[in-house]
Parts: sequence; C-alpha cells; structure tokens
Amino acid sequence: MRAAGGLAFGLFFFVMGAVSIGAFVFWILKIVEVAGLPDHQYRAAGTEKLTWVLVVVLAGAIGALVWQLAKRREVLDVAGLALMPGPGWYPEPGTRTLRWWDGFTWTEHRQGSP
Repeated sequence: MRAAGGLAFGLFFFVMGAVSIGAFVFWILKIVEVAGLPDHQYRAAGTEKLTWVLVVVLAGAIGALVWQLAKRREVLDVAGLALMPGPGWYPEPGTRTLRWWDGFTWTEHRQGSP
C-alpha cells in the first residue's frame, strides 16, 4: 500500500514537471513567433505588435495561449497581403525622376525630381 502511494506521488510530480517544461517551451516559442512577425502584419490585422509581445511575455504560458487562440490565425492570414501605398509620385529607382503610382500599377507618367 505504501509503495503504491509513493509511486502515485512520484508519477504525479513527474507529470507535473513534464507539463511545466512543456508550458515553458511553448511560452518561449510563442515569444519568438510574436516578436518575429513584421509590424505591418499586425496593423493589417487591426492590432499592435507591442501589445501582443507584452501579453505573451508578461502573462507567461497563459498569455501565449491567449495569443495562440485569439489573434494568431488572424495575424498570419494577412501575411500574403502587401499593403500598397496610395496613388502619388514616387522616386523611380536608378533615376532622378518621379513616377506616378496609381495605387495598383506604375504608369508611364514621369516628371523631374524637385
């Protein structure tokens, strides 16, 4: 009876230790993920990078779980969407001229740089 109790006690601490190590590794991976995503991706998803870095870092594994379940998919889904600049005159690389960007494509309109 005493051996069974000791075995259960040891097994409990082994499982809790494994869960703690797993939670720590998950937390570190989510810190790296949140910090590594570009700022514009967060803005395109309607949030701020600093907010999520602070949530994950300060709230630990719980913050990492909140990130994973609440916002991660939304931020990752906008990864392929490039935020294009609005229409206007922009410097043309390799020249001293400005070229008109209509919001979708470059036009043939050019003007000298001021």
